[in-house]
This record gives sequence, C-alpha cells and structure tokens, in this order.
Amino acid sequence: MTENATSPIIREVEQGERTFLSETWYQVWKTTGETTNGVVNTWFEVVPPQMGPPEHKHAQFDECFWIVKGTFLIKVAGRTMKASEGAWIFVPRGTAHAFRNVGTENGQMLIEALPAGRMRQYFEEVGAVLMSEPVDQQALHRVDERYGIIEVDHLCKEKQSERSVRKHGLSKKGR
Repeated sequence: MTENATSPIIREVEQGERTFLSETWYQVWKTTGETTNGVVNTWFEVVPPQMGPPEHKHAQFDECFWIVKGTFLIKVAGRTMKASEGAWIFVPRGTAHAFRNVGTENGQMLIEALPAGRMRQYFEEVGAVLMSEPVDQQALHRVDERYGIIEVDHLCKEKQSERSVRKHGLSKKGR
C-alpha cells in the first residue's frame, strides 16, 4: 500500500520494510521520499555492539539521530563524545560524522534525513555488497559516489576483520 504525504503515516515499532547491513544490523523504514513527497526519510536502526559507520559526509541532506536505547560514541565535526538514551544529534549536510555502539547490547536509534533522498535504496545496495563474499570495496565506493556519500575517516583506526561491516561498520577490532 502506497501512502502519500497528504495523509498521516503511523507505524508501530516493528512496522516497516527492513534493510539489512549484516545479519544483526538492520533498519526498519518508517517513511521514505516516496511516502512523504520528498520531505523526510525516517528509519529505526538496530546497531549491534561495537558497530557503526565510518566517518562520512552527506552532500545532499541533513541528518538527525535520536538515541532510543544504548550508549554510542558520536563524532561530529571533529568532536567526539558519548551519548545515551534520549540524546538527539543534528548533523547539517557537508558535516563529517560517525557513530559506534559502545554498549554490550544492541543499540537503537531513530534517524531522519531531510530532505528525503533515496536513502533506503542506498542502504539496500550497500547491504547487498556487505552481505556478499568477499566484500567488494570498489563496489561500495561506487555506491557511495552514486548517492553523494563521502567517506572521510574511521572512528576507530584498527583493521576491520568482520566481512559484513568492512566499509560501513566498525567491530571491536576497528576497520
């Protein structure tokens, strides 16, 4: 069923299509550009312990994070801090940022991208590459370029060992 932005959208906790970045790292999509006439992408993200994306920038949208559960190490514009349940972070487009779940259980965030772009499609493509064996780093780079994602650096500098998060996740060993 396709909804449009002229009607309210109500989603329960587990309602929405899922996108997987690994077997345990996934997103539940609440809104997309298609359902909001380009206003906002909204997704609930479940992040396993010691995982998170490398430092990156978005060229075309701002991003908001609300930490629902857990403790995350957040890096925004060169500033690194711990943030826990209830914290809200706004990242303007063009600003380098990264996060990592530093807890021992799955962390949960509600994330919004404004204006809406094709984030769900981006994560679907990234997830397909990350779940393949071996992970094709060139393919990940091409996906980033297609969607205006610019990788800057890594929150954790050590070598990554887990195949499913080589580019978009950090393990205990880093990337």
